[in-house]
Amino acid sequence: MTESTFLDNFENSPLNKDDINLIGSTNLSVSEKHHLRMLLHCLECFKSMSKGNEEGLIPGKEAWLEWCLKNPVMLKDDEFVQVLFEQFSGAAIQLERLSIVLEVAPLDLTLRDLIHAYET
Repeated sequence: MTESTFLDNFENSPLNKDDINLIGSTNLSVSEKHHLRMLLHCLECFKSMSKGNEEGLIPGKEAWLEWCLKNPVMLKDDEFVQVLFEQFSGAAIQLERLSIVLEVAPLDLTLRDLIHAYET
């Protein structure tokens, strides 16, 4: 997927155009940019699942399922939900590790934190 194709589809994503442009402006490789977008996408999904979560912790799998249940289009594709949960699992581990290093709650991580982690 090219940068322009990704930009054309951002209205259905928790990422905004500024996030996408900031990632695109980095000196990261294409695959690193893709991974960074996916990680940020998961982070933003976790944040949307965790409204009122004062501790800033990654929500558990029960919250993931509840979040998916609110989007019936997603539930029409069992394979997609399975892949999404695998992505969430991997992202949760990466975000928790980075949050420990930066000494912040996982849901308090920012795009700039993620970019910095990739660039170092």
